[in-house]
Amino acid sequence: MSLRGALHRLLIHSRPRFWLYTAGPFLVGYGAGAAAPSQFAEPKFIYGMLYFLLFANIYLYGVNDLFDLDTDLLNPKKAGPERAAAGATRLLAASAAASALAAAPLALDPTAAALVALYLALSTAYSAPPLRLKARPLLDSYSNWLYIVPAALGYYLSSSRLPPPWVWAAGVAWTAGMHALSAVPDIEADRKAGVKTVAVALGPRRTMIFVAANWLATALILTARDPLLAPSLLYPATALYLALRPHLVPTWYWRFPAINAAMGALAFLYATRHIWSGYL
Repeated sequence: MSLRGALHRLLIHSRPRFWLYTAGPFLVGYGAGAAAPSQFAEPKFIYGMLYFLLFANIYLYGVNDLFDLDTDLLNPKKAGPERAAAGATRLLAASAAASALAAAPLALDPTAAALVALYLALSTAYSAPPLRLKARPLLDSYSNWLYIVPAALGYYLSSSRLPPPWVWAAGVAWTAGMHALSAVPDIEADRKAGVKTVAVALGPRRTMIFVAANWLATALILTARDPLLAPSLLYPATALYLALRPHLVPTWYWRFPAINAAMGALAFLYATRHIWSGYL
């Protein structure tokens, strides 16, 4: 395989559609902790955005593709890079290792290093044996708080503090709901492959009720902090709608990257309002 071909394949495996799921939290977290616009020009922010846009996703999805060949071959939703992993195992393994090493510049002190290690550990434990949390109902969803770790790291890099407990709680509930929703379109393929996810265990309708409960918890935590965060209630409302029409979940699943990007932009504006207030 040529260098150009290898880079193109890695780009596809990194799932550009989902890049904002890691880079977005880093951006919002960094902005929430920053004290001035000049901090966005610091090398640690620029490199952090690069890492969580590309390398963090090469690691996360590279490990996932390596250990999901059995179920991906049965899943029509995963007819692209996931199935192509069968012919690129060495490339994925090498790129995942390189992506883990690429996180080193973000490990600026013991706390930052611990957060980097936490992201890599959760990304690995979700897909790889012996834990393989993706095949353990409830643990599969509640291990997806790995997507909150970039936000915590961004916040720490800009403020030298960790996010308060309510941020972690809201993030854990939101990511659990997002994971469970994404598992619904995979139910048949996972069942055939013998992978018991939260969606396989609960079925489509009850899974969406589980999603709604988690997203309602997130919305209540956020709105209790500030009524301006009331738009978060759109998430449990959407989940309840899909609980009544579970056959629509596979279609709506592909709409969530755009929905989450729009809501993430609002979250960034809210998180950084203290920075821009003196400039408006």
